[in-house]
Amino acid sequence: MKKINSMVFGMAALVLMAGCSGVPKVKDVSGPSEIIEHKGTIFGVAQPEWVSEVLEAPDQKSLKKALGIDRHIWVISKTGENLDFIKNWADQVDARAEISASIQQGVADFTGARMQGEDSDVEETIERYSARASNIIISGLNKETDWWVRGYTRIQKKNEQEALYTYIVVYSMDEDLYQKQIKKAFNGENDKITQELVEYLMNYTMVSAKD
Repeated sequence: MKKINSMVFGMAALVLMAGCSGVPKVKDVSGPSEIIEHKGTIFGVAQPEWVSEVLEAPDQKSLKKALGIDRHIWVISKTGENLDFIKNWADQVDARAEISASIQQGVADFTGARMQGEDSDVEETIERYSARASNIIISGLNKETDWWVRGYTRIQKKNEQEALYTYIVVYSMDEDLYQKQIKKAFNGENDKITQELVEYLMNYTMVSAKD
């Protein structure tokens, strides 16, 4: 198949939001420097703008604008040699587990950063809040859209290139339902940290990459 040159797949800014100040943890995942094909190639359809836009979106407002979806949004990206395998894993197996784990990690990161310098038992508090976060039920999760590309990706350890597939899938959940789940999970915790944590989770943004 004819190679598509001069196209850069905007994967370098994949972001998993964490921390109380909103400073993102950036996972350096360089995308294909030369795209061989993508989901629309066979039909002569160009890659949609939302693909690169959502991977650079730092918050829910940006994601909603890029996708035109007025719901809480999560973006998952996976890379591998077999397209069917990574699609099935992301669509059927991994999405809910990954989103739930991401929320719990976000809670732990937020709480740890917020409690730095305090005399109280930080580890115990993080464990308690993370346990409550595990009660946030990701029900009503909808798959909104997806896209895939196949391109030459540099493998840093080997310093060589390999043709791999990258699959991106967008999930959403009714915003009111999501916020209800958060409030329910932290019901009974009324201290200032909890109030800040609940507000943080309501705006929590997950754009994750996993090989």
